[in-house]
Amino acid sequence: MKALSKKISAILTITICIFINGCNLLDAVDSSINNATASDLISEGNDKLSECDYSTALNRFERALEKDNSDDAIRGRAAAYAGLAGFNMISALNSIQNNLVAPNTSATIFQATKSITSFSNLKLAIQDMASLNSPTKEDLLFKSLITVIASTKFILEKYDTNLNSKLDNPDQINFTTNDSKTQKWEDLYSDLSSTSSIYSLEKAYIELTNALSGRGTSWTTLSPFNSVTNSGTYTQANYNIIVAVGDLGQKIKEANIKYNNSVNEFKAAIMALDGVD
Repeated sequence: MKALSKKISAILTITICIFINGCNLLDAVDSSINNATASDLISEGNDKLSECDYSTALNRFERALEKDNSDDAIRGRAAAYAGLAGFNMISALNSIQNNLVAPNTSATIFQATKSITSFSNLKLAIQDMASLNSPTKEDLLFKSLITVIASTKFILEKYDTNLNSKLDNPDQINFTTNDSKTQKWEDLYSDLSSTSSIYSLEKAYIELTNALSGRGTSWTTLSPFNSVTNSGTYTQANYNIIVAVGDLGQKIKEANIKYNNSVNEFKAAIMALDGVD
């Protein structure tokens, strides 16, 4: 009993010490972090990423960026933002590659989007990835995937008016839906179709074809908006991703054509994007 009492007393002493100004335990920890090099902070940030401790990882990468604006710190912070957004690379790839309900279609992208819980953090991740000085092939894969998923989030944010995470008849879709809260359709379409935007689906498609190329069967791809051709070698699973993203882009392009026709045609085209009846 005495031994147990001593343990409890020690725990209480430490706990009280942390919250009393006279103790400097937290100050010592903070000082240690402040004195760490950018390299040390990046290493610790990567360790926290592997533990899925995204909040701590974000802190370490932000502190590293205060010391050195390196690609390693930027991509680390982007990964932390993406983790806080609910994005998981393996889950996203699996959802798009192996969807048995609607393979090779835009519906698989919307399925992968369901995991996103913070769109604001996802956009911050995209902004970071767009600022890399020398992106690697792995960077392009990560960046293109989160950008593709963001494109569906933009669509849902604007047209899922009954907030059930899908596009269906109860949604009040017309030419001016949520214009006061979101981009007008013309501006959103420009962002998704133009390669000058960091949220460009066209650019994401092209980067994806480059990032996934390397082994498998030879294929020639055609970008959905500007019809840019690219040749590469892809496994069937990776080619499924490219086809699905291409389908999403083509359907968005078709919706833009319908936008110039009639409200009913435009609404039908928007609702067809996620493949949900």
